[in-house]
Amino acid sequence: MKTGVNTWHYGAKRQRKQALNHLDVSAAQAAAAADLNRDGYAIVSELIDPTLLQQVAASGDAKLSGIDAAAEQQAGYWKKFLVHLLDSEMVDGKLAADNLFVRYALQPGVLNVVATALGEVPWLDYVMLSYSRHTEQALASSQLWHRDHDDVRVVKFYTYLTDVQDDADGPFTFLSRQSTNRFGYPLLGSHFKDEEVFDKVPRQDVKVMKAPRLVSFMVDTSHCLHMGSRIAPGHGRLMYTATFFAFPRMFPWGTRPFRATQETSELHKMILGLD
Repeated sequence: MKTGVNTWHYGAKRQRKQALNHLDVSAAQAAAAADLNRDGYAIVSELIDPTLLQQVAASGDAKLSGIDAAAEQQAGYWKKFLVHLLDSEMVDGKLAADNLFVRYALQPGVLNVVATALGEVPWLDYVMLSYSRHTEQALASSQLWHRDHDDVRVVKFYTYLTDVQDDADGPFTFLSRQSTNRFGYPLLGSHFKDEEVFDKVPRQDVKVMKAPRLVSFMVDTSHCLHMGSRIAPGHGRLMYTATFFAFPRMFPWGTRPFRATQETSELHKMILGLD
């Protein structure tokens, strides 16, 4: 399917590959992209703009006081353990291209790594600020081991905005690309319990992202089994996520969650799917 849609959008694909050549990619960014392609993950904290990081952290802290109100508005959302905190930033369901949380995804330290890893200027599918909390319900959905099947390559950029230094904080937990390949592609099921995974993969292969707030990392979630948000009572986790694909999206994308402003560059319009 991906080959078919790539062929249909050949001209746009070529334009994105050419645009990659105009990015000023540093040696450190290229090394992170190589890690991402080889192992399925990369730690990118040192590549992040410190000013943007502090702005995102401050905004995240401010939004923590609105958790209960946001949760009440999202009472019908199927992931009861997750509260989305960017709804108040949207106008008619869209984030402006100059919104802080959009700009954070478009910074060179993020964009250049993802573009280099994918071999072209990417498609930013969405950005998310989410608070994971404890519920009394059984583990479900992304709390179980899974890959993301939105596309052939799904690169997610994460920043912890609260300390995630204990199992009780629900750390993002994953297997490298090599270990995930060992697990394979079972014919039945898309989400797996721990015992199903560890029947095929040694527990010591698991990578648990325990880290203080403001640590940033990327994971190719289409090639790395992962899970998280297993929050204990009295704990919570605030995390920023930006999700990138190689254009075009394998499945129809519908209405874009972004809108351009007068200052939005042609490069950013391309990334936001607004060109």
